[in-house]
Amino acid sequence: MEEQEIYLLITRYLQKETTTEENEVLADWITDSADHEQTFEEIKLTWQHTAQAKNEESTIALTRLKDRINHQADNIAKIKKLTPFKWNLVAASIAVIGLLLVSLIYFLRSNNSVSVTYNLLKTRAGEIKNITLIDGTKVSVGPKSILRYPSAFNSAFRNVSLDGKAYFEVSKNTHQPFRVNTADLSVKVLGTHFNVNASKNQILTTVSLLEGKVEVNLNSDNDDAYLLKPGQELTFNRANQRVFQHNVDSLTALGWMTKTLNLSNDKLSDAAVNIENMYGVKLIFADQPTADTRIYAQFKGDSIEDVLTIICASGNLEYRKQGNKIYISAK
Repeated sequence: MEEQEIYLLITRYLQKETTTEENEVLADWITDSADHEQTFEEIKLTWQHTAQAKNEESTIALTRLKDRINHQADNIAKIKKLTPFKWNLVAASIAVIGLLLVSLIYFLRSNNSVSVTYNLLKTRAGEIKNITLIDGTKVSVGPKSILRYPSAFNSAFRNVSLDGKAYFEVSKNTHQPFRVNTADLSVKVLGTHFNVNASKNQILTTVSLLEGKVEVNLNSDNDDAYLLKPGQELTFNRANQRVFQHNVDSLTALGWMTKTLNLSNDKLSDAAVNIENMYGVKLIFADQPTADTRIYAQFKGDSIEDVLTIICASGNLEYRKQGNKIYISAK
């Protein structure tokens, strides 16, 4: 697509006049390169934040630029209704829009009137924090997790970063997709409910969809995108770079929010990570056979003492608690 055509498309997008198909074309162009995304972000920032210019003179100048762009776009709409021989005027009008938008970019760089700060929300083991982002998106951040999010969403995407576990209820905005970035993959959505488990110190990263539709892109593979439907889960294994897609129920995906554990012939060592994160404890096994003990049990909101008592009864084990450390051995 020619540069002038992109400028016109961006102008129509900022005025919320684009179709779904045009939004997809623009999104593809933006994600095609870092330069494209930077250009779009700078134009959008300038367009949307006229009122935040440093002084009255800057505000007036920026408003005039926007008015001139709107005028040129209106002219193109009128030209489309004229006879074919006047279509050569379209190219000239589009070129003018391109020049004006370049002026907008220069204006933003010169004035630097808009700044975005980033916030970190951290949780400890056994702790869950809830937050509502500036766009209305609700996030529940799981134990031992870090969510990085901006004070305002001023780019083509509403970008946040996650190390750990979180559940998202995304506010719908077809003009600005929401994207969760992790160490291994990114999840792009328009408006939906989903869970992400992506700790840097774990081999597996999972994305579980409860409602809506999401697109998952691996950082190591820019060619393939994985689409999930409600009730589906994608698991990425960092060790062997394999991707698995399967069905999942909400109870399993969101168990960490209600301290729900379903252990069905699971090794105690595998369940230990969830138990430690949920309750803020550290499990220490006497030997490898103890760690490999298979457990059948279900829990929901139980105290750590009740969980340990049932696990030990199931595996013929015993435990000793000392502070936040729990020593488990065979009877």
